[in-house]
Amino acid sequence: MIGEEIRRRRQEKGWTGVQLADKAGMAPSAVSQIETGRRSPHSASVIKLAAALECEVADLYPKAPQAPLPLELHPSGEAYFVPLEEGEEPDIVTLRLYVWHELENDDPLLQKVASLIKEERDKAKAETG
Repeated sequence: MIGEEIRRRRQEKGWTGVQLADKAGMAPSAVSQIETGRRSPHSASVIKLAAALECEVADLYPKAPQAPLPLELHPSGEAYFVPLEEGEEPDIVTLRLYVWHELENDDPLLQKVASLIKEERDKAKAETG
């Protein structure tokens, strides 16, 4: 809740509600109502309070802990499949992975990749051609 964060930052500075209100150019009752959650602050009030507290507006909004994404639960290098939801059909997805690796011209891996690319291009030309 934004009011709790405003109160926490105010108390951290050792200020009273009246002092914060004075620095923000607001009525003390307005600051009190915002801190207690009895009033939702207008955007102009949030900007004033952030300036008075010497922080960004975004800093006044609490950040809820985010649940880990499904892939974060699995170790790197381990296969992970998203289970289908009811009524969902499996999709076929083609992934293209681009890897940049510094190779010398005579590197066997580079030579093999180059030959595979040439074969694919020749095959595509023959099919369209």
